Amino acid sequence: MKFEHTFTLDKAHYQECFEQSDHLRQQGPKRYIKAVFLFALGFFISAANIEKLSGHLGYFFYVLGLVEILSVRFAKGWWVTRQMFSKAAGNEVALTIDQEGIHTKSDFVDNLLTWSDISASEVTDKGLILLLKVGGTSYLSRSVLSEQSYQFIVDKTTP
Repeated sequence: MKFEHTFTLDKAHYQECFEQSDHLRQQGPKRYIKAVFLFALGFFISAANIEKLSGHLGYFFYVLGLVEILSVRFAKGWWVTRQMFSKAAGNEVALTIDQEGIHTKSDFVDNLLTWSDISASEVTDKGLILLLKVGGTSYLSRSVLSEQSYQFIVDKTTP
């Protein structure tokens, strides 16, 4: 069996990817650890008055901490905006699903996820999250898949 689909990497696609995989992100106060560390480092550098370090370096780390807090607080907008600035944004992706695995090809990416690379899949409201053995994830929107290809992926990735 071989299924072929195409889709465009647009803002709606990126928003769906983020929304459907958001629950996989670290939740709660732990997300702010890096910001707290940057603020503490900025305070230490400012308070220590180390001879060779400029006083501006402490303020630099304060600003980095603030940027980190904003990136956590506004994670969706932050992530979607970064994706829209990438060279892949707006490009069409050819998706091929067969006995070998899931092959994605665009002007900038040529990637094959073999079935042995995928440890499991998680069904979401709008698609599938593929959990990879190397520790990453990959999202496939159900809107770009036929019912047969969707079921084929679920069957191949369900232990």
